Amino acid sequence: MEKEYRNNDIIIYWYPQDCSHAGKCWQTLPSVFDMEKRPWVNISGSSPEVIIKTIDKCPSRALQYSLPQGSAVDPKLAQGPGAKDYKADLDKAGKIRVIRDGPLLVEVPVQIIDTDGAIVGEGDRFVLCRCGKTKNPPFCDGSHIPGK
Repeated sequence: MEKEYRNNDIIIYWYPQDCSHAGKCWQTLPSVFDMEKRPWVNISGSSPEVIIKTIDKCPSRALQYSLPQGSAVDPKLAQGPGAKDYKADLDKAGKIRVIRDGPLLVEVPVQIIDTDGAIVGEGDRFVLCRCGKTKNPPFCDGSHIPGK
């Protein structure tokens, strides 16, 4: 179920079923996104341009935006990954495969960065743990296999 918040310059869409609760929104812009308040989105809490930059950081696309007709916001600023009509270039996309009862197989050039910001892996093939049993996070070490 989509929720919509709007003013004359921006429309914010929230898809709660898609939210991973990573917190990028409320950590970056608490004047707009406050989970303790209802409604939790205060569209007047910052400029539309700052809201756009914040929504572009949403990892799940649970937050998106568009510009209503007559918006004073430069449309060029509203073309990032948070834009409602954003389309990724899938012709150049790699793949992440879900292995049944197993890990994620990454088949795309990536840098894997830990919580401290250190690069722990660079390349185009990785096997990432999904079960949380690995002793070498975030990489799979086969600990999900019974009897191992």
